[in-house]
Amino acid sequence: MDLQLYRFLRLEYVVFCACVICFLFWAGYWSVHLLAIVYGKAKLHKRRVLDFEQNPLPGVSIIKPLVGVDLNLASNLATFFHLKYPKYEILFCVHDEHDSALPVVRSLVEKHPQVQTAVFVGGCKVGLNPKVNNMMPAYLAAQYDFILISDSGLRMKEYALADMMYAMKSDVAVVTQLPFTCDRHGFAANLEKVYFGTAHARIYLIAHAVGIVCSTGMSSLLRKSVLDEAGGMQAFGRYIAEDYFFAANAKSRGWKCALSSQPALQNSGDCSVIAFQNRLSRWARLRIAMLPCTAFLEPFQECLVLGILAALASSFLFQWNPIVFFGAHTLAWLVFDYILLNIIQDSCLTCGKLDLLVAWFYRELTAPFVFLRAILNQDIHWRTATFRLNWGGVAEMVET
Repeated sequence: MDLQLYRFLRLEYVVFCACVICFLFWAGYWSVHLLAIVYGKAKLHKRRVLDFEQNPLPGVSIIKPLVGVDLNLASNLATFFHLKYPKYEILFCVHDEHDSALPVVRSLVEKHPQVQTAVFVGGCKVGLNPKVNNMMPAYLAAQYDFILISDSGLRMKEYALADMMYAMKSDVAVVTQLPFTCDRHGFAANLEKVYFGTAHARIYLIAHAVGIVCSTGMSSLLRKSVLDEAGGMQAFGRYIAEDYFFAANAKSRGWKCALSSQPALQNSGDCSVIAFQNRLSRWARLRIAMLPCTAFLEPFQECLVLGILAALASSFLFQWNPIVFFGAHTLAWLVFDYILLNIIQDSCLTCGKLDLLVAWFYRELTAPFVFLRAILNQDIHWRTATFRLNWGGVAEMVET
């Protein structure tokens, strides 16, 4: 056989195999869309009849780590003083006496003397993670066996804590809420709602449906005894993603991770496109460091990248028009995302369909570049310091 012909046939075979793989991955990924929709519909926003006398619930220590203040901090924190839950305490944590969040906290504590509270200032250094350091005094002082770690930018519905506790079965060590957002105005707010209600929710729901560890620390209910057996919160101070590693540790010891039916309602007062994309890049860097093999597949789960690859593959394999194929692919993806977003919202969307459409297209077009940015720079600027992640998710401080 002529050498040039042999090389051509070998290249043709490689291209054929690549196209088959791309097309099969594209076809299979629609099952991810469908399963996320079905699981989300079955799992989220369950209406429960709560009777605390017939079904007594254990006490919960709510740990609120705070750094600085924004326009919504006071109203967000106030929701935790009005929870419909029989027995809980709120433990506020700030880094120092000069933190601007401290006057807000003290004002709320004075207004709600009926709620058991404590304020811890100064933290306790047990590792590189500033959030863990900030929470340590509260963790050590917590009087209940269940701990809710809740970020400062969250609002809490009255029965959300009870809903999380009902998901805490005897074999469960971690219950999280699906990250979502409150209804706010503006393009950045729409962008956040689209992301957390589509791309992020899809993977989060799928992971919980098949039993893969996918834990976020913005709202996590933990079984303290299980955390103590792992060495306590201080054992995870060397990780930036302490929430993931605690859930992974618990799962490795036979415990389960569960999902609450009520989403976590993010309501930060600082809402901008740049801040949001910085946040996504930081999360991507964490995933790349912790799970490099899984993170490699991330770009191929995006509408734009997967659609282009599948369109080229279908053109090579079946001689289909790639432009028509890509258009149909994008339209179908948009419809599936819109269905999932409405399931998670569970009420009428406050922004117009055109606003959502613009935010959706912007998110999809910029997603590959956000991931590329995460690959090119492994430094993480978070809270009060800069960190560099090593393989496995262990962090080291970077001098600036």
